[in-house]
Amino acid sequence: MKKINFLLLLVVFASFVYTTSVFSYATGVAGRTLKPGSTNGCTCHQNASNTAVVVTVTGPATLAPGATGTYTFSVSRTSGTFSTGGIDIAVSSGTLALASGSTGLKISSSELVHSAKFSGATTKTFNLTAPATPGTITIYCTGAGGTNPPNWNNGTSFSVNVISGVTPIEEVVHSYSMSQNFPNPFNPTTTISFGIPKSGLVNISVYDISGKFVAELVNSQLSAGKYNTSFDASFLSSGVYFYKIQTGDFMEVKKMSLIK
Repeated sequence: MKKINFLLLLVVFASFVYTTSVFSYATGVAGRTLKPGSTNGCTCHQNASNTAVVVTVTGPATLAPGATGTYTFSVSRTSGTFSTGGIDIAVSSGTLALASGSTGLKISSSELVHSAKFSGATTKTFNLTAPATPGTITIYCTGAGGTNPPNWNNGTSFSVNVISGVTPIEEVVHSYSMSQNFPNPFNPTTTISFGIPKSGLVNISVYDISGKFVAELVNSQLSAGKYNTSFDASFLSSGVYFYKIQTGDFMEVKKMSLIK
């Protein structure tokens, strides 16, 4: 009898350990990405990652300081069964937040995790607010998907450039362009819009009527998209000025008038 009771106790204990290890993170856990200082992967589920689990993050690759962008992540499998899974998203800087209408997620220890297990391939949105200081933000993501215990895998880390002086206004651009500044004439500020169909170094500079350099508005590596940049000419006198964009093989010059 004692031996039977002991065996029953072992079964109960084993069931408890299994349930705890497999289901303890059913409502999400932070600190499981490639972010430095984290413990990478769902190590309580599987010892090694599985490439059948595909985790992706997409969204704006450029943000102005303090601006908020909306991003999309997805967790799926290229093979096998997806009956349960989850996510952990962390950032090197900036602030993560839930996007409007997105359910099944929560913020834990400043990271974005699932609040309930995903029951199949999942796509959801979240927000990222850039810090006030220009630089590069890295979005780290790890997802799980499969049967209990589900396999896991890291997604490709996604980089966001935080650049002062430019404001993204559109992501899809098919050709290079630079608009006439608005307003024109102006006093003392005006806005210039430009678009680039592929990433590259963009320089926009201002010159006086004699061709003398007076200001540099943009000199940054930008992702494809359409942007606004502002020019404050309060330090200049009234007159005609020229602004030039140079990026890759594209170059264009336009004229603007400052009237004080």
